[in-house]
Amino acid sequence: MNNAREHTDIRKIYLQRTEDYQNQLVHAHRQSRGLSSLRLISFLGGGGALSYGYYRTMPVMYFLAFILFVLFVHLIVRHSRLNDKISFLENLVQINETAIVRLDGNWTTFTDDGSQYVNHNHPYTTDLHIFGKSSLFQFIYVPLSSGGKKRLVEMLSSRPSFTEIAPRQEAVADLAQRLDFRQHLQATASDAYFKKKNPAEVLSWLERKYSTGSVPQAVFFLPVVTLVMFALAFLGFVPYILPLASLMLQALIALWGERVVLERFKDLEKPVILLRRYAELLAWIEGEEFKASFLKEQKQRLFTGDVSSSRLIKRLKSIAERNDLRFSNALIYYPLNISLFWDLWTLRKLQAWQDKWGNSVREWFDAVAEIEAISCLSGLYHDNPQWIFPKVMDGTPFIDGQNIAHPLISPDERVGNDLAMPEQGRVLMITGSNMSGKSTLLRTLGINLVLAYTGSAVCATEMSCSMMDIYCKMQIHDDLKERTSTFYAELKRMKMIIDAAKSKEPLLVLLDEIFRGTNSRDRITATRTVIRQLHELNTITLVTTHDLELGSLADEYPGTISNYHFTDDIKDDHIEFDYKIKPGISKTANAIALMKMIGIEEQEDSRVKITTDYKK
Repeated sequence: MNNAREHTDIRKIYLQRTEDYQNQLVHAHRQSRGLSSLRLISFLGGGGALSYGYYRTMPVMYFLAFILFVLFVHLIVRHSRLNDKISFLENLVQINETAIVRLDGNWTTFTDDGSQYVNHNHPYTTDLHIFGKSSLFQFIYVPLSSGGKKRLVEMLSSRPSFTEIAPRQEAVADLAQRLDFRQHLQATASDAYFKKKNPAEVLSWLERKYSTGSVPQAVFFLPVVTLVMFALAFLGFVPYILPLASLMLQALIALWGERVVLERFKDLEKPVILLRRYAELLAWIEGEEFKASFLKEQKQRLFTGDVSSSRLIKRLKSIAERNDLRFSNALIYYPLNISLFWDLWTLRKLQAWQDKWGNSVREWFDAVAEIEAISCLSGLYHDNPQWIFPKVMDGTPFIDGQNIAHPLISPDERVGNDLAMPEQGRVLMITGSNMSGKSTLLRTLGINLVLAYTGSAVCATEMSCSMMDIYCKMQIHDDLKERTSTFYAELKRMKMIIDAAKSKEPLLVLLDEIFRGTNSRDRITATRTVIRQLHELNTITLVTTHDLELGSLADEYPGTISNYHFTDDIKDDHIEFDYKIKPGISKTANAIALMKMIGIEEQEDSRVKITTDYKK
């Protein structure tokens, strides 16, 4: 595999797309300036024609003024659509520029790193850096709706059923080839309000049952009666007091209707924005011809018979826009509401839509979220086509991988390793000097398993594994509020892991230098106890340690507990690492060498002297 060449080719794709969208932006801005000029000319021309016709008594000028004002309204609508297109193109430019930043290895600058999802009590997300600064989430995240983001978080932090993985893998491979579609979804979801707004609020609003109250059906015909009475009064058949009284009754009913509508819409801030964005997302999905069965199923969820969800959401949006008339143009709204019961008809339309389609919206939104989350994982495979889809099996625990590497390390720097743990009860004791790659190996295995269970490709040349729950102990945080020391927090963590192992569920355990918060004698004793228990509970366990004495466990349990190590090579004033795992116990140490490199010199009387003239 020529990773550098593939990286360069993919980068060229994003560069070309950035240039193309920037050129379209320039053209769109030029059109926008032209429309602005035409709007001004048509407005001033209409006003001038109206004034000229009035002062010169020329009726034909009124007709010209009408035409110019109609043209003015048309230009406003067209300009609004063009501004939407400009925003869409700006989003596409930013999306491709962001993709280039990610390829160049500067993705840790991305603002959305998922820090709000950090949970130190989770079995693995904190230790494997799934969320937070320099995390997997920060690496793969692209603009998603609030629902899509939530679904992605769920996929990264929970193990799915075995039957879900193969369909997801097929879907990821399918969407990886649909760059236009994926970026159009992202550009649509880039609206700041849309990304933050929780769709649950919209769903609650739509699923809540409301009624127009006890207003008889005949009330809706009152405006017709009033109009007829005014006509009869004009002809002299009835006094004007009757139509005026009817109009007053209409005004009272309209006032009541206004209060009901305000109550109905009060729980949903800016509904039109949210519904418009969802309609656009749904339309993109409905128009795409997928190959993967999972994606076809999600798309099918968006249709009720021959009626598409995007069309139905547009209808709902138009109903919501009726409510916005009171805020956008009160001079038109109040006469309409009094004379035609605008609010009552809005409620009636909304109730009819809700009764027929209200319970389907949740399914539509869920389908969008599924496709968005898969699309996010597809981007990872598109940018790393040399990665592979692992063979995930349902059975006894095992792991077998060739050239497994950490996906968040730059391709130029990452080093792959082979790992084979063919059965449950296996324990790998990993020793080695500081910075040699022990902790990275644990995270490499853990994060690739997380990706495998989402249906994503993994950073390896070959990999097969079974379904397992992942439990880690790498980072431990003390808690001043609960007066919990680091050591006690670690004990609680180990208790959680052992309890999980006792449940008899398939388990992968990753332990990095456990019990560092106590003396070496107690640490070795406690570690021996934990490893024996995890071995007897049939987990697959990887343990890193500096305590070489623990290597004797391999003699107690030959064939199931094995020793592996990492090495280094100290040359003059620097240390070289190959980051390759090897059989056996470590024979090297580099603590003293590292001290000297940073300016801490060893003294004969075992004291140290700190200097400032060391080489960096």
